[in-house]
This record gives sequence, C-alpha cells and structure tokens, in this order.
Amino acid sequence: MLATPTDTTASATSTTTDSSKVELKSTPADLSSTNTINQITHNDTLSFTPNKTINQQQQAELQPIKMMVSLLMEAVVVVDEHGTIQLINEHAIDLLVGDNLNNETARPDATIRTEEPITTPTLIGQQWQTYLLEPQKSLYQKMVIESQIGARPLNHAPAETTLRLMDKSNKDVEVSITHFALNTPLFAIVIRDLTKYRMEYKQLHQWASTDCLTKLANRRVFDSELQNHWQSCTDKQRPISVLLIDIDHFKIFNDKYGHILGDYCLQKIARAIESSLPDADCTAARYGGEEFAIILPNCNARQVEQTARLVQKNINDLTYVDIGLDAAVTVSVSQGHASEVNGQFRTSTALLCAADTALYRAKADGRNRINACL
Repeated sequence: MLATPTDTTASATSTTTDSSKVELKSTPADLSSTNTINQITHNDTLSFTPNKTINQQQQAELQPIKMMVSLLMEAVVVVDEHGTIQLINEHAIDLLVGDNLNNETARPDATIRTEEPITTPTLIGQQWQTYLLEPQKSLYQKMVIESQIGARPLNHAPAETTLRLMDKSNKDVEVSITHFALNTPLFAIVIRDLTKYRMEYKQLHQWASTDCLTKLANRRVFDSELQNHWQSCTDKQRPISVLLIDIDHFKIFNDKYGHILGDYCLQKIARAIESSLPDADCTAARYGGEEFAIILPNCNARQVEQTARLVQKNINDLTYVDIGLDAAVTVSVSQGHASEVNGQFRTSTALLCAADTALYRAKADGRNRINACL
C-alpha cells in the first residue's frame, strides 16, 4: 500500500545533479527484476531495515506533522518508506490496540495499588504491515519490491480492507495514504473504522425491508423476491407458488376492540403465518393493511395447499386472552393460491393476479376458506 522505498540492492542507480534534484537511470538489472516480482508468493517476506533512530533534521521535519496529526479527529499513522511507524495519534492507538486490550487497560485490578498511571502502548517503531492480513500484506510487499524498479503512485485513494489488531481481533476499515514530499519520505495513513457505518447500514436496510408492525418482509421486498424467484424457478423449470391471506372481518374487529388491540392481533397472526412456512426459501410479507402474502419457490399446488391448511389451523388456534380479550374471541382468514408449473402463466404478475382471484372467491364462499386457481 506504500511506495518508493529505498534499498541498496535496488535495480536503479541515482546520479545527483544538484542538492535538490535526483535523476534516475535504468540499469540492465531492471529487466531481470521484473521476473523476480512475478515469483512473489504469499509466503514471501521482505527484510526491512526500519529507521528507528531519527536525526535532528528529521525531528525538525516531523514537528509540524506531529502537531497536525495530534489535532486530527481521524485515526492517523505516519510511517516511513519501510512501513515503520514514526507518528501516531491517540485515535489510531485506540483503534489498533483493539477493544479487548483497551477494556483491560481501563479496568485495573482493584487488588493492585500503584501510583503509576496506566498507559497504552505508543506503537512507535512498529511495522505497519504487521496489522495487514492476506492478501493485502503480500500485495503490500510486492508493491514495495516493484517500487524499487520503477515509479509507483505515492497517494492512494480510500480502499476497504481488514486489519488484525493487537488484541487478535479483526476490524473492517477504510484506509487512504498521502505522501509527504520531505527529505525523508513519509506517508500518512488515515484509518476509518467501518464498524459503526456497517451497523448503521444494516439497521437502515432492515428498516427499509421490514414491516415495522409485524416484522415480516414489506411490500417492496415481496415484489423483488417474487420477481427473483420467478426468474430462477422458470429458468430451471421448477414450480413456484403464491399464497395470499386476508383476515376476515378485520374492520369489525378494529371498530369493536380498537386499533391498538387490532395491531396486537396483526402481530399474532403474522407470527402464526411465519411459523407455517415450509422452508427458509419461502418469504412471508405483509402485503397490505390486513392482507399477507407468501412466496413458495419450488412448491407445487399440493404443497402450497398444505401450507395454506397449516396457516388456517395455526390462526384458528390463536387466543387473545393475553391482550385482554375474552377467550371466546376468534379470528379467521381467507386464502387464495396459484402455482406456476407447466408454463400456464407468462409473468409473475399473472401468477399474483390468479392468486388474488382465488382469494376473492374464498371470501365469497363464506370466509375461513381456501381456494385454488386451477
């Protein structure tokens, strides 16, 4: 991930023209070195010679950078051309040490009395590449060798990777590298912890795909899953079925017991439907106000009929005493289903319309019924 390290065995020789300009001239070794690069494997290691001692000129160059790094709110590590850590701020130390070691440092043994303050490691002098995992570590080493032959990019745009922390845990991060054009080449590595962002993304994805009341999939997910399963099943000439479920006389239930208990009723029915799914490939969704839908990939008409009967039984067995209603209160559902088996439906929409037609026939037949579109 870094670039242009110096090495006495490099295949380019330098000729100094003045105090501020260096001209690189190729040697015949350049051509043979490219073959060496192609032979690098994940087991290869580089013999780095870190600059752990800094002269006065380097100290003077580091001083303004040190002040800047310490003031930044991002985790920043400054390394030399060999990957040796020369500067690091507190945010980077906390990140690279890991939560486990940080917790141990922040929680001293109560039985030990000491006047010495508990300090965290500075990490100065350590090798940056020890925190990299494969294949990034091997790519880093290969890049260092390649930089001895020809020019390499000195700045690197943000890229996602995984670091191995001091507490032996892994952390997903985003890393970017900026080159400081000083007498001694230095590189600022900015590390951004992606844990929080990925948790937030996961939460947002859940909110966007889940019905907030019943916790089933929402209509958006249902439409997407139906199209995906339709394409997959028809390509493989496998059956696919859709089951639509509508609560009977739910408006009367809401008017009589109130919308709060109506919401509890919807939640109980959603759990009953979810527990009736034949396998994990099926998707149960809240399709509308009091209407639910199930996608059953690889299921024919007989299998979806069995699922509908199980849904009917589980819902008929529900009681509502736990939400304050009389034990005699019951709720039923009407169901309609359709199956694509031999190419009778041209699209997933046609299959859904057929199941909807069957549902309305079930309701017209007296409720608490199951109707199939044949």
